[in-house]
Amino acid sequence: MTEALDATAWWRAALDGLEPLELTADRPRPAGPGAEPGTAELVRAVPAATADAVRKAAAEHGVGLPAALLGGFRAVLGRWARKDDVAVGVPADGNLVVVRTRLGDLSFGPLAAAVDAALEQARARAGVPFPELAAALGAGPEGSGGHHPLVQAVFGAEPGESGAYRAAAGSCPPDLALTWAEEEDGGLRLRLEYRTALFAAGTAARFADGLLTLLAAAGDRPDRPVRELDVVPEEERETLRAWGRNPVAYPEGRTVWGLFAAQAARTPDAVAVVFGDEEVTYRELEARAGRLARRLRGLGVGRDVPVGVCLTRGSGLVVALLAVLRAGGAYVPLDPEHPVERLAFVLTDTAAPVVVTEESLRGRLAGERTLVVVDAPEEAAPADGGTEAEPAGAGPDDLAYVLYTSGSTGTPKGVAVTVGSLTGLLHGMRDVFPAPESDRVLFATSAGFDIAAVEVFLPLITGGRIIGADRTQARDPRALAGLIDRHAVTLVQATPSAWRPLLDALGDGPRRFTVFTAGEALPAELAARMLRTGRRVVNGYGPTETTVYATLAEIREASTPVPIGRPTPNTELSVVDGHGLPVPVGVPGELLVGGAGVARGYLGRPDLTAERFADGVYRTGDLVRWLPDGNLEFLGRLDQQVKLRGFRVEPGETEAALLAHEDVAACAVTVRDDAVPGERVLVAYCVPAAGRTPAVTALREWCGRTLPDYMVPAVFVFLDALPLTGSGKTDRAALPAPGGDRTGAEAEFTAPRNAAERAVARVWAEALWADEVGAYDDFFALGGDSLTATRAALKLQEEFGLEIPVQVLFACTTVESLARALMTVRRGGDWPAV
Repeated sequence: MTEALDATAWWRAALDGLEPLELTADRPRPAGPGAEPGTAELVRAVPAATADAVRKAAAEHGVGLPAALLGGFRAVLGRWARKDDVAVGVPADGNLVVVRTRLGDLSFGPLAAAVDAALEQARARAGVPFPELAAALGAGPEGSGGHHPLVQAVFGAEPGESGAYRAAAGSCPPDLALTWAEEEDGGLRLRLEYRTALFAAGTAARFADGLLTLLAAAGDRPDRPVRELDVVPEEERETLRAWGRNPVAYPEGRTVWGLFAAQAARTPDAVAVVFGDEEVTYRELEARAGRLARRLRGLGVGRDVPVGVCLTRGSGLVVALLAVLRAGGAYVPLDPEHPVERLAFVLTDTAAPVVVTEESLRGRLAGERTLVVVDAPEEAAPADGGTEAEPAGAGPDDLAYVLYTSGSTGTPKGVAVTVGSLTGLLHGMRDVFPAPESDRVLFATSAGFDIAAVEVFLPLITGGRIIGADRTQARDPRALAGLIDRHAVTLVQATPSAWRPLLDALGDGPRRFTVFTAGEALPAELAARMLRTGRRVVNGYGPTETTVYATLAEIREASTPVPIGRPTPNTELSVVDGHGLPVPVGVPGELLVGGAGVARGYLGRPDLTAERFADGVYRTGDLVRWLPDGNLEFLGRLDQQVKLRGFRVEPGETEAALLAHEDVAACAVTVRDDAVPGERVLVAYCVPAAGRTPAVTALREWCGRTLPDYMVPAVFVFLDALPLTGSGKTDRAALPAPGGDRTGAEAEFTAPRNAAERAVARVWAEALWADEVGAYDDFFALGGDSLTATRAALKLQEEFGLEIPVQVLFACTTVESLARALMTVRRGGDWPAV
């Protein structure tokens, strides 16, 4: 009895912290044991020469062929699961024992020796029956979540012991089971059994072929670290190289301004820009942009000189972007709705000597720099009728724009994109969206979001027109739907989270526009709605660092997963493991992007540029995999970075803002989809400073001083301490799910007092996932944002039978004030001023 207890204690220590080996599968893992238990098998032959080399490498370290094959098996398992810590089940004396090893920098012979030693230790404790061991370690005798208990892969020798795992597995077999036998000619026969509920036959074949490739590489180069050995056969490597390239010949030396000017010469009287009742022709747009460009040149703007552009949405914004490029400079979008401190940081970081702005925004631009106020009388002189030659030096290698993205260290970073990269993108987009798709393009995106470059410049180089949405329209799906139908828009681009309310506003029935979506993962059910609405659906992917889009996929059916597609023209893609080696089809890896679209780097950040850019290749940090048809599937991030509403969010930047508040001692920020049903929102977990009682409203306002609204947490959770891992780091997986309390409602609760207040409170509670909402609770203090405001406005429209502009919720932020405004309008009055 004591011996059994000692063995169990040894197993507890040996398997402490062991996590399931998640091999990316073709099909969702069954929810539990007993579901789809079927298996299939395939056989592979190892040539005698390879087998002899493997025997020799193992013998030089005092171990035999079984340990070498087990070492090779666990090495390929680790590569497929992106794990260094791998456990494999091995039959021993009618039982199943667990062999756990870490690969590190071991070469093949030392790995075989390490595996052999671990196997001997495990066999010495084989007296504990596997089902009892699994139960003692909390895995259950039949596993959990569709997993075989403790191990997901089993290795055995033929004949005799290969069936031992079946007795231990209950109704849930391992994901993979490898058995082997020696042939008369000295070669080997490998038999791989795989779960058909998880893997297609082609996937299992690629695993088996990967094992053969690794064994051959180990025999040829036994002194190389195993992590550096190939697991992708050469034929498959050639296929991957072909999938990752899309060479297209485009005219060299062209610029965005040059393409626009050529189009203006062809169609001078065609309408180029529409904003409200204003229509601007190509001739007028070229003249206005040329005049402003000459003004900027006179102020010293030239190649690589950053120029801030802080304008409200209108034709003047399009003019300014073109003018900066015309002058040879690089535009830096400054969103007027961003906090003043953030605008000041961007201007200081870029050292922009000139800012193009308007009178109403002058007060938001602090610092010593020249302001070109476009609506000032001195800037409103008529065009002089001529335009100078294109500024010398404004070529493809010069900067076109600098966009700021969230930074993991708490500091935003400016991505510097060249004219050549932007021009190449537009050439490619013109091929993907030829006329008539690019005839009337909706421009509703903030200029600080990189996809705006497509909305602005694509129609201008194809003879189409920009259909612009002003600030109010851009945040109101019903207004956008009206704009789309009124102007017969042919191309609409938006993130999936923005498409949901827009599709609701458009209603049922097909439209004649092309649906273009990007910025977030596209769920299959949303793709299905898009296919019912648009005449064509295209899904795009691309970090700002790769000039808007690196891949595109035409979606013809709402299958799961929805792919992100293949490389855009002149983009080069590769999917690699943690050591830069290609991964097989179906195996997760980091996406590397090279080619014409790769940005110059981060402005003024040579250290960060060197870390993320090397030899013209950008390390995205995104986890993807090749699908068997040559498309890519997006799987997530390798770090904590997330995408919200299409914007990049580094939780570290929001955490840095919160930690600067005196009431916060520690915090962790993450994105969760269980805080608000159907939505992914930013949740802040805060530990109050000693003796302090943080107020959610105050913390949210504090964040809003330096962060754009999409980086301000929607939900705050207060904890006595953050959960920590064994190494002392924040254990984000252990952060509790947010509750449904009235987080953010610090005022004493006052129940709604009349029918109108009760109706508003009910809609707010549903939109914000709150248990109750009081008469004086503030919508945005409760975690509301522009998207939840949109949903609430649509629901309130149904409740009250009124056309409710979304911006009213930004003026009437409490239940009481909004209910009062609704009743005023019902009686014939006007909405309050926003």
